[in-house]
Amino acid sequence: MMGRMDRYVGKTFLTSWFVSLVFFVGLFGIVDFFGNIDHFFDNLKEGENSLAVIGRFYLYQMPSLFLNVAPFIMLMATLFTIMRLQRHNEFMAMLLTGRSSRRVLAPIFALLLPFMAGMVWVQESVAPDFSVEREKLEARLLHDETDWTISSIDMKDANDRQFSARGFHVESGVIEKLYVSGRDALGRNIGIEGDDAIYDEGGKGWRLRNGRSEIRKLGTGEDPIVEEAAFIQTDIRPEDLLSEYREPFDLSYGEVLERSARYPHAPSYRLLRHYHVTYPLSVLLLVILGVPFVLKQQPRNNLMGVGISILLCLGFLIITATARDLGNRGFVSPVLAAWLPVIVAGSLGVVLLDAADN
Repeated sequence: MMGRMDRYVGKTFLTSWFVSLVFFVGLFGIVDFFGNIDHFFDNLKEGENSLAVIGRFYLYQMPSLFLNVAPFIMLMATLFTIMRLQRHNEFMAMLLTGRSSRRVLAPIFALLLPFMAGMVWVQESVAPDFSVEREKLEARLLHDETDWTISSIDMKDANDRQFSARGFHVESGVIEKLYVSGRDALGRNIGIEGDDAIYDEGGKGWRLRNGRSEIRKLGTGEDPIVEEAAFIQTDIRPEDLLSEYREPFDLSYGEVLERSARYPHAPSYRLLRHYHVTYPLSVLLLVILGVPFVLKQQPRNNLMGVGISILLCLGFLIITATARDLGNRGFVSPVLAAWLPVIVAGSLGVVLLDAADN
C-alpha cells in the first residue's frame, strides 16, 4: 500500500523526470537549430510559414530522440531525486524509520514500469511513421531535395544475392544505378546492372534502362556471356530498401519480425528481434547501475557519485553498441550480442545496489 512517504518520493521523482526531459530535449533542439539555421532559411520556399515547417521537422524528430535519451532521462531523474532527498537529510530520516534504501526508492522503481511501457508504445505506434516524415523534411530543409534520395543501400535478397542500389529516390521509387550479383542454380556467377530501375509490382522485380547481364562459369576460363537485361526478378521491394536504410528505432517490432522471416540469413534482423526487447530493459539497468554510487556518497560529494554513475552507464551503452555491431557483422550470435550486456550489467547492478544498501 502506498503511504504518504511513497507519494512524496514519487512526486519528487516525477518533478525531476520532467526537468530532465525538458533539459535533454531542449538542449538537443537548441544545438541542432542553431547548427542548421542557415540551411533552414536557404531551402524554405517563398511564401511558406517557416516556423510551422521547422516546428514540424522537430516534432517528427521527437519519438526517435526520446527513445535515444530515455535511459539517461530516467537515470538523471533518479539521481536528482536522491540528491534532493539527501540535501535536507530527508533520505536519512526515511532510513531511520526502519526502511531500507531499496524500500525508500520503491516508488521510483514502480514508475519505471509505465515509463518502459511508454517507450514500447512510442517504438511500436509513433516512431515508424514519424521517421519517414522526418527524413523527408530533413532532405528538403537540409539538402534542398524535393524527392528524398538515399545515396547507397546494400542488402541481400531471399536468394542470397547482393542487391546494391545507388541513388534511390524514395518519392518516385526510382533507383539511378542498380547492380545485383549472385549465383544461379547451375553455380554460375551472374551480375546484372542497369539505370533508372523502377519496381514492377506485377512482375515482382525491377525494370531497367540500359540493362546488361554478365554470366561467368567458374573455373573454366571462358569469356563471360554478356546479354541485354531489361528486368531483374527479386523479392526486394522499395519499402524493403527504405526499411534497410532506417535506424533500429525507426522500425516497429512487427516490421522486424516480418523482415527477419523474409531474410533469415540477415543477422541484423535477428539481432533487432531481441534488441527491441532488451533496450527498454536498459532503463532499469542504468538506474540500478547508477544509484549505488550516489547512495554511498556524502551529500557534499554527490557530484562525484553522479559523475561515476554517468561514466559507468556510458560504458554500458558503448559495450551494448559494440556487441550490436559485432552481431550485425555476424561475428557474434545475435542472441548473445543482444542479451549478454544486459545479463552482465543487471548482475553487476544488483550486487552494487545490495552492497550500497548494506
